[in-house]
Amino acid sequence: MARREKGLAFYGGQVYCSSSSISQSQRSRSVKEKKLSETKRANADGEAKMLLAVLFSNSEGNILVERFHGVPTEERLHWRTFLVKLGADNLKGAKNEELFVATHKSVYIVYTVLGDVCIYVVGKDEYDELTLSEALLVITSSVKDVCGKPPTERLFLDKYGRICLCLDEIVLKGLLESTDKDRIKRLFRLKPPTEF
Repeated sequence: MARREKGLAFYGGQVYCSSSSISQSQRSRSVKEKKLSETKRANADGEAKMLLAVLFSNSEGNILVERFHGVPTEERLHWRTFLVKLGADNLKGAKNEELFVATHKSVYIVYTVLGDVCIYVVGKDEYDELTLSEALLVITSSVKDVCGKPPTERLFLDKYGRICLCLDEIVLKGLLESTDKDRIKRLFRLKPPTEF
């Protein structure tokens, strides 16, 4: 429902200018200010539009690798326990690379099991379940390439450094950076100094 007062129209809390009472420069200034405030609001919420967490755990629930982005330190323990409990409840008897999807407080979670390792990816907003499943498929294929097969916990820990390199190439500062498998493979082929 709209009401008009002195050249202004109010629609659901938004103010629209009537062309008869306000000049073009005032309207364009108003539009620029509105876009600037939306940009500031988006930058303030910028941490929300990212891949919030990537977490690896073993079948007993011990954390092997974790990467949090934009999650306050005091909330990380909550997320660790929640994800491990979620995996313990749902991943028993699951097939390798079978994807599971959950939501929690407007946050999407996609998780799977690969060998003896459970992998969780958490995202929000534009990182919905489809984007997270794409990220998880790249992560699982990279882990399999590094380890040569679906990893046991021991093999995963033996290849820990290379797995972290791949993970850092895939997810950079909370953004899905690279899904190109060839580029990621080139990274883990780098030989550490002890293997010369």
